[in-house]
Amino acid sequence: MPYKILLWVCFALFCTAGVSAPSFPVKYLGIEQGLSNNAVTSIYQDHRGFMWFGTYDGLNRFDGYNFTIFRNKIEDTSSLSTANIFSMDGDSQHNLWIGGQKGANIFNPATGAFTVPRFIALNDTRQQPLQDDIHCIKAINAQCVLLGSRHNGLLAFEQASRHGWQVALPGGAAGNAGNYNVTAIEYDTALQQVWVCIQQAGLFQYHIANRTLTLVNAGIRNANSLKKAGNGNLWVGTDNGLYLYNTRTQSFSGNVMTQPGNVVSLCEDHARNLWIATDGSGVWLLPQGNQQAQPLVNADKTPVVNSNAVYAIYEDKEGRKWISTLRGGINLIAAQAQPFTNMVYNAGKQQNPTENFILSFCEDAQKNLWIGTDGAGLRYWNRNANTYTTYTRNSSSNSLSSNFITGITHDYNNDIWVSTWFGGVNRLHRNSNTFEHYNCINPITRAVEPNVWLVYEDKQKCLWASTTNDGSLYYFNRAQNSFLLFDPSLVNLQCLAEDRSGHLWGGNYHSLIQIDRQQKQHRTFTIGYPIRSIYESSRRQLWVGTQGGGLLLFTPSTGQYKRFTTADGLPGNTILRLLEDECGNLWLSTYNGLCKFNPATGYCQNFSSSDGLQSNQFSFNAGLALSSGEFLFGGIKGFNIFYPHQVTTHTTAPAVYISGIQVSNNPIDKHPSYIDNRNGEAIEQISIPYNQAALTLDYTALEYGHNDKIKYAYYLEGWDKGWNYVNNIRSANYSRLREGSYTFKLKVTNAYGQWSNETALLQITILPPWYRTWWAMLLYMLCGSALIYLYIRYTRRQERLKYEIQLAHIEHEKDKEITEKKLSFFTNISHEFRTPLTLIINPLKEKIHQQGGQADTDITIAYRNARRLLSLVDQLLLFRKADSGEDKLHLSAFNIIELGKEVHQCFIQQARAKNITYQFNYPASTIELHGDYEKIEIALFNLLSNAFKFTPDGGTIVFDIAEEEHTVTLRVKDNGCGINAADMNTIFQRFQQSRAAYLSQKSGFGIGLYLVKHFVESHQGTVQCQSTAQQGTSFTIKLHKGIAHLPHNYLPVAAAPKCELLEELAIDSEPTSLPDPEVTLEGKTAEEVVTDKKSILLIDDDQEIRRYLHHLFDKKYLLYEAADGQEGLELAEAHVPDLIISDIQMKNMNGIDMCRIIKQSEKLGHIPVILLTASADNSRKLEGIEGGAEDYITKPFDSDILQARLETLLRNRSLLQRYFFDNITLKESNIKVPAEYQDFLKRCIAVVEENIDREDFTIKKFARELGISHSGLYQKVKSISGQSPNAFIRSIRLRRAAVLLLTENMNITQAAFQVRINDIKYFREQFVKLFGVTPSQYIRKYRYSFNNTHNTVKTGK
Repeated sequence: MPYKILLWVCFALFCTAGVSAPSFPVKYLGIEQGLSNNAVTSIYQDHRGFMWFGTYDGLNRFDGYNFTIFRNKIEDTSSLSTANIFSMDGDSQHNLWIGGQKGANIFNPATGAFTVPRFIALNDTRQQPLQDDIHCIKAINAQCVLLGSRHNGLLAFEQASRHGWQVALPGGAAGNAGNYNVTAIEYDTALQQVWVCIQQAGLFQYHIANRTLTLVNAGIRNANSLKKAGNGNLWVGTDNGLYLYNTRTQSFSGNVMTQPGNVVSLCEDHARNLWIATDGSGVWLLPQGNQQAQPLVNADKTPVVNSNAVYAIYEDKEGRKWISTLRGGINLIAAQAQPFTNMVYNAGKQQNPTENFILSFCEDAQKNLWIGTDGAGLRYWNRNANTYTTYTRNSSSNSLSSNFITGITHDYNNDIWVSTWFGGVNRLHRNSNTFEHYNCINPITRAVEPNVWLVYEDKQKCLWASTTNDGSLYYFNRAQNSFLLFDPSLVNLQCLAEDRSGHLWGGNYHSLIQIDRQQKQHRTFTIGYPIRSIYESSRRQLWVGTQGGGLLLFTPSTGQYKRFTTADGLPGNTILRLLEDECGNLWLSTYNGLCKFNPATGYCQNFSSSDGLQSNQFSFNAGLALSSGEFLFGGIKGFNIFYPHQVTTHTTAPAVYISGIQVSNNPIDKHPSYIDNRNGEAIEQISIPYNQAALTLDYTALEYGHNDKIKYAYYLEGWDKGWNYVNNIRSANYSRLREGSYTFKLKVTNAYGQWSNETALLQITILPPWYRTWWAMLLYMLCGSALIYLYIRYTRRQERLKYEIQLAHIEHEKDKEITEKKLSFFTNISHEFRTPLTLIINPLKEKIHQQGGQADTDITIAYRNARRLLSLVDQLLLFRKADSGEDKLHLSAFNIIELGKEVHQCFIQQARAKNITYQFNYPASTIELHGDYEKIEIALFNLLSNAFKFTPDGGTIVFDIAEEEHTVTLRVKDNGCGINAADMNTIFQRFQQSRAAYLSQKSGFGIGLYLVKHFVESHQGTVQCQSTAQQGTSFTIKLHKGIAHLPHNYLPVAAAPKCELLEELAIDSEPTSLPDPEVTLEGKTAEEVVTDKKSILLIDDDQEIRRYLHHLFDKKYLLYEAADGQEGLELAEAHVPDLIISDIQMKNMNGIDMCRIIKQSEKLGHIPVILLTASADNSRKLEGIEGGAEDYITKPFDSDILQARLETLLRNRSLLQRYFFDNITLKESNIKVPAEYQDFLKRCIAVVEENIDREDFTIKKFARELGISHSGLYQKVKSISGQSPNAFIRSIRLRRAAVLLLTENMNITQAAFQVRINDIKYFREQFVKLFGVTPSQYIRKYRYSFNNTHNTVKTGK
């Protein structure tokens, strides 16, 4: 507190010269501590608490530990432009304005760059840099900063733009209004007044609003400094002293300094005391309310500061005084006087260090002090007179026996007893100031033990003396006036104490001993460390101080103890003396300062030399509590005296900051891209690449008074496992940080050991390499997932494929087995077919022969189709043999020409029937081949059969046989439909047929060409095909002559007779010989005959089916025939038959497509369609029904069932017409009408129909005809029909018109007039309402169906 400082100052003025009284705690900072220059001109504390000092050699920033220096760097425009600094101040944006020799600078702490402000001079419009000497700087408010220069006068700058202007001096000469010297500026924030001191002009006021100066007083024309005073007054410092300007009277007071002095700076502290800096007279102090200032000196009249040339005084936020001097650096005066008074003996001559080596204390009855030293004797301090009396060893026998005073006590007789090293025990006789000597003689060893460590009087007034260096414990026998051995087992006792229970405790080098003064049955407790002090507190707790073992809380009943060490906050583990204050706190002296220990909480408050202690090292026995409540602790540099309750501490923790960041040993300012966020100059967040992740973080706590007592602990969240307690180390190093986010946290103690809360100072992000970024990880995950997915899919696919292969193999084997069974079944059943076919064919053949070729048509059809079925069975047997390999060759020699002739003869009749040019060309000579006659014959037969099947009527087929030297060529060529190129590779495979539409309609199994190739290749021959679509096909067989190609064990057999199989196959190629049916109309001679027979259209590409159907229906129906769907559709359009029977599988257009077209036609949609097919596939049947067919009949069919279904369809059609017609005319109705109303309704209809052609038929006439009233008619008709009588009559008329439209071939107008509706438009509207269609649509939809009840037969040749 400032008032305490004043008390110490006053106390110093009256101290005696013999003893150094308490002095101001001053700390000196100079070039030895890192200051750039000891000539310090200006001081400033920024918003964060850092101290700034302007010197003759640069700008310095101080954090309590180190100075950061800013100097001019040549050719660096961002550095400080001048090294000689005069003044500085900070603006509201926390920028630092620095004024010096030849200019000013603005320092931006966020960027660390200096800029030069620019201003506009009077009578000029250009911005120019400020390059004049700047004496003073003052930040006025948030908008304005004023600078006082030597030649450019007062300059005002806007903080935002940093552009300034020159302020004109009022009354200045024209063109010279800006050339004046401003030496001081002061701002009165309360009155919003700016005071400016101008050299050789006087005191001015600056008006911020209009930017002008006004002369206030010219009484003092040369002033160096200004400082506002109370009541709006102003202190003015000049070369001669300090004056107070009264703003009310506008007058100056007298000089408040007792002697002239050059006042260069003024500082008013928080207590309103004025500190005066002078150049040559040091520092002066003017307390509040005093009229005269006094120099600031110590008790010995020496100046407090180390230089008389003082340039600036600055009070920081915590009340410290910073004093800048010329050549003396910085003097720092603490904010408050220190509670510990350091007493140092000064004899006024050459100082002996041992005079202040204090070993022991004792207070006598007069409250004066006896002080024992380590080598300088015994000293008596009369506190009232403040005088010292010293007792030392000399040649006199009555002097002190030794100058090494280990202990002092006064007994109940007020005698002073002194224990010494080397001199035994001394008792002082006060009346004569002589000493009586006592030796401690061990009767056992008969040796004198001179090294007495302590002398102690217990509550029983027994005086004890303990010797060391293997010495024993002695007690004083007053009767014998000598010290006697108490117990030889008690040796080397270092301390004695008595508790409230009367137990005497002692401690030696390793044990704590409870001494039994009566029975000598002592209790020994091994501690393991020397015992230096024992004390029982007011709470009856026994505390033991050890050397190296810390502080012990000892429990006598159990012998257990609790230990407190440096880990618990103690300054050291050697506890020398223990004292207790009124609050129950224990004060401990150690080798490392004092400690105030709270036994209840365990809290330790430590003090060191920076708190005013004589030093950090204290002595063993030098501790005493005085009757006044003061404590004494002695050490190696005197002793401290203090009142414990006056030792107060600040609990506020200092502010902490990051003072430096290095990345890979380079300041982070070299890598601005690493900085993500900063708050002013404080960097808050950084991002560092992974390969630069070596960090050094410097941090500091702004504590300027006791920075040596500040302890630090840091923690990097995300990396460290716990807090790092590093004491006074102010940097943290991290290397090889992994990518991730971290938070650097710091906590510190205050000067008294109290830890602050943790503070998060920096967010650190270590960027991963690209291959460990989040998107890379996402890509890896996606790729990994994809690989896993693909692997799973691959394995599943492989498993499925393996399973499918196994399944396919099983299915193949099963299919093969099933196929074999099927083929075996078909083979067996084919054999079985031959027997019943033989029983069918032979009787039919005999029947035909019996009738001489004029057999019944049905018998002929049955015979031919039985033969055809036999042919199909034979082909199946041939295929089965070929496929199974059971068809062995029956080799023989034969004439290939004769074989060709036989095959040629099989197709002559068919060629004639189809008008096909059929040629067989062969050489005249006989050509002999060796082979299987039957298989060659079948191969040729199949080729010719295919040629006739796919060659149209009128085509050409050529069968050639040509002989070459070693081979015979057989060629079958036609000009039929040909084969597509896409089918050429598959035509010789089994069950393969051409996919061409014009070939797919031809029946067959797809095994004929397979047999050809198989039989030819079994003879080592070849078969080739050449074909062009729609132009023809040529098959060429080459067979070898001779027997070289035959097996080596070839044995010829007899020539085979004509193949019976060929005869059976040939029947399938014979043309139909049934006569064409003729339509005979008996009694009809006209060209056109009308008949009531229903007409039927028969459509099938099989002529025999058509002939058979014709045979079934020609007697009862009028028949039309077509060979395919396209022809059938044309006949249906031409004749509109009553029913259509159609095959499905036909060329040009199949039956389902034709049926679909018919059903979509308005003209033909009513015609029923029956589909005939050999396929029993349900999907095919469903397709036919969906196409509109009324029935679907599979082959073979029963003729009776077919006729029954046909007649049913025709009859249902007639019934439908009748039903529809009846509904139209209302003659029949299925509506359930009560019997009593049926007659009435019939009468109404009959009356209306009788009068339907009368225009004068009205409701009245209608009622009269029925014999009821008009209202009765209305009600009755309405209740029965739901219509009014007019609507009822109109509906009858419209229905009659509909009948006329359907049956009489009338047009709409004629029908309307016929039913007496003369308005055609009205007729159309009512017709649409009743029938839902227009009359025209009605005619097109229904007229032909109802009117076509007869068919017309055209006859001709």
